[in-house]
Amino acid sequence: MPKTREWFLITMRRFRERSTTTPVGNNHYTTVGQLVPITTVMLEVPGVKLEYL
Repeated sequence: MPKTREWFLITMRRFRERSTTTPVGNNHYTTVGQLVPITTVMLEVPGVKLEYL
């Protein structure tokens, strides 16, 4: 995870930002993040492995 986080902080501007809302009672909160294809992470971050559950 630390290698992936370090890579992401350097490259995050390449990826589209998206947001979603979650209802909480009479209000909601908004979560914001970037869409990062798993294939990009696997190709660019050494040591990343894909595990199926």
